[in-house]
Amino acid sequence: MKKLLAASAALALPFCLPATAQEAPEGAPSPNEIVAQASDSEWVAIAPEDLLVMTLAPDADGNERRVVIQLMPPPFSQGWVDNIRTLARAGWYDGVSVNRVQDNYVVQWGDPADPDAGETPKPLPEGLKVMGEEEYIVDVDTLSEHTGSDDWMASQEVDAEKEVKLDALFRIAGDPTKSEAEHDAAIAEALRLVGLAPSGQSNDMSASEKIAMISITSTQTPRAPEGWHDRDSYAEWVEIWKGWPLANVEVKTWEDEDGNTVPDPMSPTHEARAQGIYDNVTESWFWPTHCYGMVGVGRNYSPDTGTGAELYTVIGHAPRHLDRNIALVGRVIEGIEHLSSLPRGKGPLGFYLNASKRVPILSVRVASDLPEGERPAFQYLNTSGQTFARYVDARANRRDPFFIKPAGGADICNLPVPIRKVGE
Repeated sequence: MKKLLAASAALALPFCLPATAQEAPEGAPSPNEIVAQASDSEWVAIAPEDLLVMTLAPDADGNERRVVIQLMPPPFSQGWVDNIRTLARAGWYDGVSVNRVQDNYVVQWGDPADPDAGETPKPLPEGLKVMGEEEYIVDVDTLSEHTGSDDWMASQEVDAEKEVKLDALFRIAGDPTKSEAEHDAAIAEALRLVGLAPSGQSNDMSASEKIAMISITSTQTPRAPEGWHDRDSYAEWVEIWKGWPLANVEVKTWEDEDGNTVPDPMSPTHEARAQGIYDNVTESWFWPTHCYGMVGVGRNYSPDTGTGAELYTVIGHAPRHLDRNIALVGRVIEGIEHLSSLPRGKGPLGFYLNASKRVPILSVRVASDLPEGERPAFQYLNTSGQTFARYVDARANRRDPFFIKPAGGADICNLPVPIRKVGE
């Protein structure tokens, strides 16, 4: 089974006394300090065609409020992304409003007209696509077509000879007649073969595998040999791919050493193999995750999947239960404060009961349609590079002076990808 790997991150400032109160002791670099050391070659430009510029009405003091959204890349949610570009280029979003602000959840914007109240909705432009619910997820083969040769996923096919060696090693690890030293040696060799041995123990790992191990080694547990990737509450596997947080699930059958079908052992794959039970992956699916700042498509009850006319962004604890239930189409990379700081709605689900509370949206433009001098420019840190891997390790294990105890793990949504603005 091919799996993705890399890593990503960003920084949360500690709660501490003012800087003048005490001198910070020297220590390991913080995640932000690691990112600051990245070379220019490690930053990836975001194409203007993949940026939306949303301008809200000025605030009460007359200050401009601009929100920049990065759209999701192929192969995820492309029908909705195409619709959003169509709506923006038709000027459809101009004059709609922010209508819902639910604390610790989402901010939602779109046409405020309520057909149930006899109000006429704003007509949608022609040519919008209609997507099915199956498009919330992407199969591994499709994702592989969009994965570069230097990404972890491209390096994870296990050849037949290696599979034979692994099976023999797992049989040793599960043999009660073998000594503890023999068990440990077999497991260590198996991990080495698949590129999961601790750093410095294998000369056979590819460059991408060695980079991946930077964050894996410090987050491994007996039940999660692949570290933080294995330790998600909502999926079997999580990854940051080309700057985006993804989750994965596999559909598999289980067989014993004689090829007989057996029940799911309900244990990690490496433990099942040690017991002589082997998995046969028949399907593997990936989807983007609902992290802070991610942008999704509002919809009605199933089978409706929305058009992209109604959008929302996450402004609270990651609502991962929405994964695979709604299309995610992008993320806010600048100006989230203009949405997260809005007054909370008092109606059901945080909708504004008083129309005067709604925040008008003056315009939404695809950045590539703006005059060149007005286009915002952003870059994200390459998520298959060494700086990014060190960044994830530092997020999972804070060793900089303020911290006392490294956590030894990190939630996928606590690894926000570093974004920087260009030209300022």
